[in-house]
Amino acid sequence: MRALKGLKVKFMDLEAECTALFDSGSAITAIQGSFFEESFGPRWLKLSRPLRLFWINGESITAGKYAQVSIIMDGFEIPEIVFIVDDFVEQVEVEGRSIKLPELIVGSGTMDRYGIILDPKEGVKLTGATLLL
Repeated sequence: MRALKGLKVKFMDLEAECTALFDSGSAITAIQGSFFEESFGPRWLKLSRPLRLFWINGESITAGKYAQVSIIMDGFEIPEIVFIVDDFVEQVEVEGRSIKLPELIVGSGTMDRYGIILDPKEGVKLTGATLLL
């Protein structure tokens, strides 16, 4: 299941608004490299070895950088490590449909860790342990 939501990403002393795709089928939480650099500068850490990952449409990508950020949603601050993906495409083709990708993809690990659920009627909901701002 997937749902879109507007939120803020905080890195060090800076915040940026973005659209996030909460995707229960994604194993990772990833952020668009150009969005991260434009919002926060090139202040990421490099992985010792790049990871090969797969998009929703099955195409492979490489993640070689990461950062510790906070996802700010509904008055709560959620600390998370995000993979920074330089070849983050703006659109993917899935089952004959073109889908625009948001700046941030929140994967199932992040959702499980913080009790985030996707409700068909109410969208993205926080139900578990979170941290107040």
